[in-house]
Amino acid sequence: MINSQDLAAQPTSSETVAGSPKAKQQALIYPNQRQAWLVVAGMAVTLCILFGSTLNSFGVFIPQLTKTLGSTNEQAGNIASAFMLTMTLAMPLAGWLMDRIGPRTVMSTGAALMGLGYLLASVSYDVNSITLAMAVSGAGIGASTYIPAIALVMRWVDIKHQGLALGVMLSGGSIGAMIFPILLTHITELYSWRVAMQFIAALALLVCVPLLLWLARLPKQPLPDSDEYIDRKNLPGKTIKQAMRMPRYWLWVALQILMTLSSLGILVNVIPYLISIGYSPQEAATTFAFKSVAGLIGSFTFGILSSRWDVKPLLMIGTAIGGFGILALMLANDPSFGFTAVVVFTIAWGATFNLVNQLSPMLMEETVGQRNFGTLLGIGNLIAGVGAAFSPKLVGYLLDSSGSYSTALLLCGACMLGAIIPIAFQPKRIPVSTVA
Repeated sequence: MINSQDLAAQPTSSETVAGSPKAKQQALIYPNQRQAWLVVAGMAVTLCILFGSTLNSFGVFIPQLTKTLGSTNEQAGNIASAFMLTMTLAMPLAGWLMDRIGPRTVMSTGAALMGLGYLLASVSYDVNSITLAMAVSGAGIGASTYIPAIALVMRWVDIKHQGLALGVMLSGGSIGAMIFPILLTHITELYSWRVAMQFIAALALLVCVPLLLWLARLPKQPLPDSDEYIDRKNLPGKTIKQAMRMPRYWLWVALQILMTLSSLGILVNVIPYLISIGYSPQEAATTFAFKSVAGLIGSFTFGILSSRWDVKPLLMIGTAIGGFGILALMLANDPSFGFTAVVVFTIAWGATFNLVNQLSPMLMEETVGQRNFGTLLGIGNLIAGVGAAFSPKLVGYLLDSSGSYSTALLLCGACMLGAIIPIAFQPKRIPVSTVA
């Protein structure tokens, strides 16, 4: 049985007495933390490659596809929307399967699907075929990244350090966003967008799949004073039906809808927007990379703060900063304030846009517990993501209709700031000391 000194407690906000039976029971939920941080590092590498080369790099391919295939901005946006839709639909299934059969098969299969999708896209010659291939890839990303990775890390890492652990894990995506847009732009200009997609597929199949087969496994959880192991049904938390009846859970879904709609609209279109106002493709990709540097710093900063302070006000503050950054981007084309506006956007939005993925799952776990965490996280993100998946299409439509990004940027900023309201109704999430 794992030594209890290596395990951390997870008392609720009303049960914080270290010596209580409840605290001793919950101390056995978390395994040896050295192994836990190895899992965190592995998930960071996975997100670096899978998120960095897909979600963070769509902007590299959209101008190339519109030029090569003669598609409209809305049609090119449909490619990203198809990816986002299937990714979102795959999330609850991935969470449900992870709660029942574990993450290894789910995540490694997802990474393989992602690689297959990009291989198919690289040999496609019309918009519809590429859209279908990206839909396959999106399903793979949904099964191999966000939902299962967060659920996995939160099962390994003790409650006091979960915010930092999620920050480290998500920083992998930020590092990927620094590397891949520039790298893929270079490959595209030197060879072609098809070669760039084949490169992405090779990384997924040759690096991510073996890594997930090695590290993506749940910890064994011993019962108190026993060599037997905890069944999933005995983990603390609500049933799915109980959680679905809680208004607070649906408010959590609402904040996911607003923040995801806003973030995806910006994420997919910031490079095309900068190109449209005079930036070269390489300059736009470099600016995007600096945004990712800010994201890396923000993930670590808010992760450290979350181990000391209540998560809810941290998320509210970060969301307000991100909304301000989007509004600043609207001035990027101004002759007097353009450069300053881009710098403000890069720092403010870049440091905070990913906090919805880093901090909001902790608020949800405070409400529903660990028992069906993966499933409920997947259901919530499915509902939120179905609407948010059409964000790239909506931005493309607004661009084709008005000839300007201003309306789309204003809508994204309003959604980000509006998310502060449902965040205010979430429970407190105050870190506790580990139980020795």
